[in-house]
Amino acid sequence: MATNDDNGQDDVAGRPAYEGMFDPLIAHHARVLDPTKATRIGDELFDSTIYVADRVLVRGMPDDAQQQSFVDWCKEKGYTASPTREHRALAERARGAQNAASLIRSWVTPLRITPNEGEARTVDAWALLQDWRASRPADDAAGRALVGLDHLMFANGVVGQTMTVGGTMTVGGTMTVGGTMTVGGTMTVGGAVRAQYVVPGLGGLTPVAWRGPAPLRQPKLARRPVVAILDTGVGAHPWLAEGVTVLPGPMGSEPEGTGVVHDPLEGTLDDHSGHGTFIAGLVRQTCPDADILMVQVMKADGFVPEHEMVEALENLGVLVGNGQPLHVVSMSFGYYHEAPDDVRTDASLAAALQPLADAGCLLVASAGNDATTRRMFPAALDHRPVGALLDILSVGALNPNGTVALFSNSGDWVDVHEHGAAVVSTLPTTFDASLQPTARTQYSDGTVRESIDPDDFSGGFGTWSGTSFSAPIVAGRLAQDLLDRWTRATGKRAVGPKVSRRRVVTALEKARRPGPT
Repeated sequence: MATNDDNGQDDVAGRPAYEGMFDPLIAHHARVLDPTKATRIGDELFDSTIYVADRVLVRGMPDDAQQQSFVDWCKEKGYTASPTREHRALAERARGAQNAASLIRSWVTPLRITPNEGEARTVDAWALLQDWRASRPADDAAGRALVGLDHLMFANGVVGQTMTVGGTMTVGGTMTVGGTMTVGGTMTVGGAVRAQYVVPGLGGLTPVAWRGPAPLRQPKLARRPVVAILDTGVGAHPWLAEGVTVLPGPMGSEPEGTGVVHDPLEGTLDDHSGHGTFIAGLVRQTCPDADILMVQVMKADGFVPEHEMVEALENLGVLVGNGQPLHVVSMSFGYYHEAPDDVRTDASLAAALQPLADAGCLLVASAGNDATTRRMFPAALDHRPVGALLDILSVGALNPNGTVALFSNSGDWVDVHEHGAAVVSTLPTTFDASLQPTARTQYSDGTVRESIDPDDFSGGFGTWSGTSFSAPIVAGRLAQDLLDRWTRATGKRAVGPKVSRRRVVTALEKARRPGPT
């Protein structure tokens, strides 16, 4: 049963609207912020969001003066706020990097909140954060913006091979979707027409056969554009056997290995297993000569706390400062901010991205799949009313016929649209989970006839939908545009001018697709 504390934050399961979030909340120690009951200061209002209950994000390097002021204040309130040993080590590496000034200026430190030794009390980052803000003088805007929530971020792929959608869905057997299914007409899935994109054959994750040639990489290039992808990793696939470097994260390789991580008893693929491999394949299709730097940070459930993403970006910033080439960053994830226009609520993700932008990296982010005009971050970070120093390209999704996908978020913060529904890309050839064909016959001569196995991706390809897949297509186009510019500027490949923001604008116009903004 769900419980609520005095501050109005749903503790684990929450109300019916949040039932589908039950497992991720437990796994990531997260809570849903209920704006009708949350701790408020004066007459301020907030939107809903999901946040990690026992962590906050604080501007500055570990143990610097402003951060220490918050740590000391927490101690007086009965809490201990401390960074991890791993983050301290990362901060030391940043201090020694060539771009140390940029990194230190934008640094964000995750702090874990625990009760003081010998004390028992509830740990709720939102309530603590509001108490901190209320304790600051009214004219101390910097102090109020020093600390922010650690939002729970999520991938932007439309998922649901084993999803219950308004009823019972069994793929590979009998399917009841919201009680009514009309093929070739109108399909309503639990009351939401846009949810049909999860159904195999209508944009859902489905095995397909690729019969065209593989993307051709030129064997001798002294310089290649490098595209960083922050996602679940890269699995086995012939297209991705070279030109791909994986920076492993804490979750290991299973999201792109067997694909079965969180449901071993049923043996079904996790919702976002293969997500990173699919994205890497789209970059490979749009810019075969690009090298891919996969930062393995997302779990197979498609969720990742903001502090882990911040640390991954800060690590990228250190690598770039020490000479790692990086030209495009593709981000197929996001979160909804509780107060996107409030200057007192720090945008920690923007700070972590700033050193990469300072180094000339092009930033691309998916706009989200909730059919809402509510801004998703990081896609809308450059539409904040203050501190809009980042150039981030926000990408919505198109259907195969060029119309805007029904699930795609919208608003003046969405810059371009690209195909993102029922697109074809790579999946790990190791994926063959527990779902089975609906019919199978074996003859005496050894011949086997069967219907399609819905989770057998040993052929290496599938269709999927989501703005998660629109963003890397545009990222690949930008990488190819840069490579073409290097060629035109020098008469030969692999040598060329440094990326400039003017060049970014031109490249974005080239990548633009029709669609409302």
